[in-house]
Amino acid sequence: MLDVYKSVYNFEGQPFRLSPDYHFSFGHPSYDDAKSYLKYAISEGEGIVAITGAPGTGKTTLIATLISELDQTQVNVGVVTNVQLDESSLLEMVVDAFSIQLNPAGNVSLMYEFKQFLKRQHEQNKRVILIVDEAQGLSMQSLEDLRLLSNMQHGTKLLLQIFLVGQEPLMDIITSPGLEQLHQRMIAAAQLKPLDYEETVDYIIHRLTCVGWKNNPAFTDEVCSLIHKFSGGVPRRINLICHRLFLHAGLENKEELVGGDALIVIVELHREGLLTSVARRALDEYVGGIKDMAVNN
Repeated sequence: MLDVYKSVYNFEGQPFRLSPDYHFSFGHPSYDDAKSYLKYAISEGEGIVAITGAPGTGKTTLIATLISELDQTQVNVGVVTNVQLDESSLLEMVVDAFSIQLNPAGNVSLMYEFKQFLKRQHEQNKRVILIVDEAQGLSMQSLEDLRLLSNMQHGTKLLLQIFLVGQEPLMDIITSPGLEQLHQRMIAAAQLKPLDYEETVDYIIHRLTCVGWKNNPAFTDEVCSLIHKFSGGVPRRINLICHRLFLHAGLENKEELVGGDALIVIVELHREGLLTSVARRALDEYVGGIKDMAVNN
């Protein structure tokens, strides 16, 4: 795919990779709000923050962007991404996230080792932030255990901040009975939302501009409309459609993309089972509407 981008359009890279890449970070209202909440929490030095959003809305990219902008001499960040675990291994995951060197004799508890780590970071004037990705997969007990970890302090200074990142059910879990104390420790909560049409257009142009696009290939408003319609404004879905669209364009050496090109790609993705159920229904309605117009004409 990179060869098509380079050989046909002279791009400097792949603008629509499916894997998260903070170098392509695109600011839009809900993204900027979430980022501001995270920065606010860091400046406050306490509390728990929850960032939620549907799969593919940019949560991982947001976290990577935030980490890249932090002064690593003042902050120590650990990220736990595999949260499908039992309670006994949660602390092990946290210790591993910070690369804490354990006592080789093995006669000291993990909790003691973690407390000592937090104290050492405090003595070095370093903030410690734990980011838990896909946190909706945590059990209520694990969430309560995280709250207890966030209570650790030296004097009046809290030693650990926690950012919970996950899909929409996360907030339902946090606000459920039995987790009132966790809910009370929340300092902020934000939701990443899908892009509207104008934001989708800006997103596509932003990513293309990052790799040196100079309006070749050009694309019509209808292309953008179809991409938005069948991606639902979800960045990962936009990338999927655009990735295939530019492959199609490159193989055909096209200098302009029109609605028909986008529709060909969308139908191919449908045949391969790569569209969401919502997009499949929208495609059936869209094609049905075209057939009705043809019959009436």
